[in-house]
Amino acid sequence: MKKIGLGLGFAFIISLTFGQLDSLKERECKRMQLFVGQELKLKNYARATMYYLQGEEICDNYDAKKYKNMIQTIRNTVTTEKDKARKKQYIDTLVSAYDRVEQKGFFNPAEASVRGLYILQSTKPNREKADSLFTIGFEQGNTFKDAQLSYYYYNLYMMYTRAKDAQKDLYKKRMISDYFSLSKKIENEGFKARTLESMTNSFNNVVRTCDDILPDLMGFMSDLPQEKSKKKNTVTNFLNLLKEKQCTESEEYAMLIDTIISIDNTVDAVLAKADLLKVKKKYKASIEVYRTALEMADNDTLKGDVQLSILEIQYNNLSSFKSAYNTAMSISGLNRSKALMVASNCVARLANTCGSSTFDRKCNYYYAAQLATNAGEASLAAKYRANCPSSDEIFSNNSPAQVTLSCWGVTVDVK
Repeated sequence: MKKIGLGLGFAFIISLTFGQLDSLKERECKRMQLFVGQELKLKNYARATMYYLQGEEICDNYDAKKYKNMIQTIRNTVTTEKDKARKKQYIDTLVSAYDRVEQKGFFNPAEASVRGLYILQSTKPNREKADSLFTIGFEQGNTFKDAQLSYYYYNLYMMYTRAKDAQKDLYKKRMISDYFSLSKKIENEGFKARTLESMTNSFNNVVRTCDDILPDLMGFMSDLPQEKSKKKNTVTNFLNLLKEKQCTESEEYAMLIDTIISIDNTVDAVLAKADLLKVKKKYKASIEVYRTALEMADNDTLKGDVQLSILEIQYNNLSSFKSAYNTAMSISGLNRSKALMVASNCVARLANTCGSSTFDRKCNYYYAAQLATNAGEASLAAKYRANCPSSDEIFSNNSPAQVTLSCWGVTVDVK
């Protein structure tokens, strides 16, 4: 009984000692929280941060609410700190705190993009960790600010520069696809112009020429989105990129044109194919496709532009002056003046083959001058009038008041 009594006595003393220690620890924990509250009232965020960190160690564990408040306080400290060296130290402190919060299962994905930015601003940025957080941020619909978007894309570029082989190809693919999607985001959500400029600089360091994009294009095409609108946007983005990099004569560009037509046979897609055929000097085929676009055009302005494209090929590329004349005379609206000028040139170009006599052939220039005048081209009209019959030639041909031009089906005044 004596031994049992001694044992119970020792147990009681030990229990009392630990109880006192626990009580002391609890008091210190509460004291730190009290200091935090006092400093926050004064907006002394740096001192509040110090007490939060001391309290975290003394109290063993914070709950989710306390960690949330501590994180916000450290963020406020970073924001208000003016000294660059100390600001960097507080950023490191914040990054470390976020890591502990994540380990305890309290991290809120709504802060993923913010945390990613702080990681990249720390003294030893973990680029892969930051990238994964930004990716979570996109998936969770985080609100991205200009700095976060710029840091995200630049970080992706830096990972690309350090990567090798398959990993490098993966980052390159992401840089291209993300450039398209982020450019649209910047446009739609009112980001600053310099954010797009920064992103474009990084993009152009990776994709400089056709050779930088064409080898990877088939890989992109094999992984197109299934939804029609997204698929169309992706292909359109690639078309614009190839135009920018002057790759329009490539087979890949032709493939993209056919793809966009198969997805959504719009007039814009058909016009793109007509342009491509023109670039490839397949002029007659180009005209046929333009005629298809003409049938699809739903307004007079577009119809006039398509007709003008056909006219330019007929006149400049095929030297088919009679066909060009007929097309020009059918054009109205905003392109009417341009069309009449081409028509006047066509009449002049064919003057020596239209008429049974020299006098008749020279009378074509009356008509050419008339068309040029109607086009508002006074100097061109004067040039053609200089080629009209002289007064002696008019007298020698019985001084006719008018002459009918058989090639054009018009009658002109002789003067």
